[in-house]
Amino acid sequence: MHKKRWMLTLLALLTIPFAFADIGTTLSNVWARILDFGSLSFLGISGGQGVVAFTRILLGILVFCIFFAVITMFGKGSGDPARAPVSFFNRTQAIVIAAVMAIISAVFLPAEAILATGAGWATAIAFLLIGGPIVGISYVLWNITDWVNDGTETRGTIFLKVMLCLMLLWVLSSMGHYVGGMGF
Repeated sequence: MHKKRWMLTLLALLTIPFAFADIGTTLSNVWARILDFGSLSFLGISGGQGVVAFTRILLGILVFCIFFAVITMFGKGSGDPARAPVSFFNRTQAIVIAAVMAIISAVFLPAEAILATGAGWATAIAFLLIGGPIVGISYVLWNITDWVNDGTETRGTIFLKVMLCLMLLWVLSSMGHYVGGMGF
């Protein structure tokens, strides 16, 4: 009985926020905050300067991770510590060297190079995200009859191919709409 009373009290305490909060407003505020984070306005710098500053920070973290991983990997060697190329560095020294190299590369890299690199990687990722489903659906369309029933067409496989073609048409038309709206 004592355990049930504690559970009831805990349940009542957990329901207090729902009595005083408007769930719709709370959910819309969460969505607004997610969109605010996606627009990078939390940095307080408008336009391209915010993107360059944020990318500079990310670049510094990436360079630090790469240099630290390389120094620690070559510090261990292939088994014999005397043959490792940088075995004279301990972990603390590897952190300091990687941090200095990351700071130097992040500070002295020109903004144009940062923007060009970011645009290149964004284009590559967008190509994978857009082209991946198109290639996957095309592969399924090409091989579906061999997988289902030994190469013979049935009404089910024809229907599946038509549905996949319609999905592919929808993806391509929506991409054409969005790309056309951007002025490309």
